[in-house]
Amino acid sequence: MTRPTSDRVREAIASAVESRGGFAETQVLDLFSGTGAMAIEALSRGAARAVLVEKDRMAARAIEESLGSLGLSDRASVALVDLSSRGASAKLVGPFDRVFLDPPYAEAALVPALLDTLAPLLSSGALVVFEHPSGLDPTLGAAFETLVNKRYGDSAVLFARYAPPSVASTPVSK
Repeated sequence: MTRPTSDRVREAIASAVESRGGFAETQVLDLFSGTGAMAIEALSRGAARAVLVEKDRMAARAIEESLGSLGLSDRASVALVDLSSRGASAKLVGPFDRVFLDPPYAEAALVPALLDTLAPLLSSGALVVFEHPSGLDPTLGAAFETLVNKRYGDSAVLFARYAPPSVASTPVSK
């Protein structure tokens, strides 16, 4: 069953992203897409490309139909992928500048490990937006700097920036 992000929360997320660099020319990864509303919002605000990941075949088909009816099919693709399966990230091609995660709340605790797996697909400084139950206090991996965690009734939204550790330079031998 799809649990779409409310219009109020989706607008708050979009406004918060706009204040943190916006969507113009960004590459978007929408995980647990459901209806695809977050990626569609990003595309309508100038994202260059979006990949929408959904494991339910019927939901994925509905997203494709929505993208087609809105004239967005040339800038978006739907990946039918179960993110809990091993090797799921191998089916995705980055880098991505904006990442939206709205998992079923029963799976929200799995997101930190999923982000660690997906880290090679993220551009440095990528903005990560994670919708989760308000009772959960998520901690993402060390490579993710939490910016803010805002509560909206039963939901909360964590905004984080991907900041991979810098690669230590290796001394050159003479």
